[in-house]
This record gives sequence, C-alpha cells and structure tokens, in this order.
Amino acid sequence: MKKERPTIGVALGCGSARGLAHIGVLKVLEKNQIPIDVVTGTSMGAFIGGAYASGVSVEDMEEISLSTDWKLTAKMFAPTISFSGFVDGKRIKEFLINFIGNKNIEDLDKKFACVSTDILTGEEVVIDKGPLINAIRASISIPAVFTPVYYGNRYLVDGGIVNPVPVDLARKMGADIVIAVNVIPLELSNSKKEKKKKAESKRKGKEEINSQKLDIALINNLKNQFDNWAAFKKINEVFKKEEREKYFPPNFINITLNAVYIFEKEIIKLRLEKDRPDFLIEPKTQTANIKGFYKGKETIQAGEEAAKTIVSEIKKSLKGRL
Repeated sequence: MKKERPTIGVALGCGSARGLAHIGVLKVLEKNQIPIDVVTGTSMGAFIGGAYASGVSVEDMEEISLSTDWKLTAKMFAPTISFSGFVDGKRIKEFLINFIGNKNIEDLDKKFACVSTDILTGEEVVIDKGPLINAIRASISIPAVFTPVYYGNRYLVDGGIVNPVPVDLARKMGADIVIAVNVIPLELSNSKKEKKKKAESKRKGKEEINSQKLDIALINNLKNQFDNWAAFKKINEVFKKEEREKYFPPNFINITLNAVYIFEKEIIKLRLEKDRPDFLIEPKTQTANIKGFYKGKETIQAGEEAAKTIVSEIKKSLKGRL
C-alpha cells in the first residue's frame, strides 16, 4: 500500500532565550500549511517542541513570551543554595505545569522526544515516554546553573552537550523529511564598524539596561541568601551603583551560559555535518541575549524571517506529496 504522504519532522535545537525563535519558525510552517508529525527537541527546543506537541498553540506561546519581562526572568533564574547548581528549577517546573499541564509524552497530539545528558557517564539520554514536564525539565538543565534532574536512575542535564539539534532522533522516530532549526549563531561578524555600533547601542539601549537590571537582581538574590558571607559584602562595596554604569562584570550565570554556548556551537557544527537535515533554518540571533527572555518579539521575528527564506523550497519538495 502506497504511503499517502511523507512523515515530516522538526528538530528544534538548544539556545536558551534564543530558542524563542522556534516559535517564529513554527508560526511560518503552520501558516504555509506544512504538516508536522514528529517533534524532537533539545533544551529550549524541548521546551517549545514539547509545548507544541502537547497542543499549545503558536499564538499562545507567542503571547506568553511577549508578556515576559526581565523581572519574571529574574524570578525564574532566582539562585538557591545547592551543591549541584545555582537554580533548583522549582519555579520553572511550576511555570511549565501552568503552561502545558500534567501530560504524558505517550498521550501528546504529535510524536515527541527530547534529549538530555547523563552527567555522570556523558551518555545521550532520549526521553520519549513518561511525564512531559520532567522530560523538559531534564533537557533544559544547563550544568552548574540548574540542579540535575534525577530521572530513570540517572542524573540528567542539558541535552545540548551531546546532541544540540536532534536531527538523527527525528529520523529514528519515523520522519522522512526533517526540518532542523539551529538558533545558535555559528558565525559572528568581525566588522570593527559593527562591533563599535553594537557597543554604543549597548551603552545606551534599553536592552542593556534590562540586562543589567536582571544581573543585579540575580546577584542581589544570592547575596541575600549569603547575608553574612564576607565575599559578597566585598563585591557590594566594590561595585556600587555608580560603578555598575561604567563596568559590570559577568556574573556566574553569564559565565556558565556563555561557556556552554561556546561548547555547543562546536558540537552543532560536527553534528549537522554528520546528521544532515533535509532543510536547515538558522535564525539570525547574533544580537539576542542568551538569557534575554524579555526580548521575545525580536527573537520570534528572527525565526519568522529565517523560515520565510526557505519555506518555498520546503513546499516545492512536497508538491504533489501532501
């Protein structure tokens, strides 16, 4: 019996706040009536992909992201004292439950699986059954930032360490055609003029002000927990308000996120060379802040623009097959 149409899968990659671009991509695919049967995701791609596979509309995802400001981001990333990570993820789990609900992966509208990493063995762990919230929470757990998730007798962290854009997983799940979305920019501009322009806009722009407010909120939150820790008192003395306007050093979350991002960028290059998707969409997220969840509008638009440049090719390849 002849197959009616090819099974189409999307592989959504990691990228923290840059992953909001996935919403824009899905929005364009839906608008162009490209059916999606299989969804795989890593980290933020698991978050957006899991929500989409569970039936949350693109419009609802967009609305929630546009209502997120730096204060809510600070609340989500509020540090806690732990030997395993600075953020225990309880608030994020509560957010996920309110956003998606308590559902099992087996019961979702579309086939879904996400990737995480066993932090003790380095093995890739695919989660394709059980509670969706736990699966997403494991996949987004950036090492040293979020505490690991104990799941299936393993301690799991961010899947981006081993499989940042899970193209191969989508194929294993039956996708004949895989549309991959990579939101981590692999190349940055070396133009001195652009760098200078970006530096000037950073000093004056609202985005940088919000970024600094977020950083200050995160540091103050941790400082309050270590009220008697001399090191934090010293930091507070050295970096007074007037000094922050001149120089604001990266905090522990910035350092960790950037370190993971640099590592994942190299893994992506290797994995996309090995596991080639049928179509690759790469939103221009170079100017997006890694933890800039309060910049949803701009990041979602980047996803839309990137998808629009390739959607005609996808439709052409599917002509007469849908």
